[in-house]
Amino acid sequence: MKHDDPKLIDSLAAEYVLGTLAGRARRRFERWRASEWHVERRVQAWEERLVGLALRLTPMRPSPHVWDQIEKRIGRTAAPGSGPTHSTLHGGHRISTLRALAASIAIFVVIVGGVMAWRATHPALLALATITNPNAIAPAWELRADADFRQIRAVARGGARPQAGKSFELWALPDSGGAPVSLGLMPDSGELTRTLTEAQRNALLGASKVAVSLEPTGGSRTGAPTGPVLFVAERARRA
Repeated sequence: MKHDDPKLIDSLAAEYVLGTLAGRARRRFERWRASEWHVERRVQAWEERLVGLALRLTPMRPSPHVWDQIEKRIGRTAAPGSGPTHSTLHGGHRISTLRALAASIAIFVVIVGGVMAWRATHPALLALATITNPNAIAPAWELRADADFRQIRAVARGGARPQAGKSFELWALPDSGGAPVSLGLMPDSGELTRTLTEAQRNALLGASKVAVSLEPTGGSRTGAPTGPVLFVAERARRA
């Protein structure tokens, strides 16, 4: 599997979220998702894209057959061969009402829980830096970060042309004059969001500038820029 193929990653993430990726392929993708932040981000992007569609779907009432199967599984069916009793017939309307109420509560809980989970894992991101290319009309990337500088998002704006066999890597440039600290790879297109380690966060907090270098595919192997530094940008200051 090509771990650096954005189209493949995006396709598998879409199938995973839709539920069409099954069996060994799904389990293999789940392991990949757990170990690679950029794969996890594509899953999150597809979840964000599809949740709005899911919430706009018209609720459907399950057929009587579905309810019968549910009742059989929880052991609430009548004994085999017994016919409907007067109390069963008399309470039919009440049972239907309770079923509808239960279904409504379940849907409400799922929606509220989903919104709360989404807010917990998607904090508001504020402007961090705009990396411009003087030779291009559009910016190269826009960077955003949460209030605590624990999560950053890089959005490609088209001002940096991808190069075969190369990756763009983001660096914090400490004001102390210390060595640059890698903040991860930059997307060639689309966007990427990552959670910073404590060391990366501290480096970013202590830097008034960030830079982007051109590195071999996958980024620098040395922990320092090995290719040309193509862009330098001021980090936005916050009150």
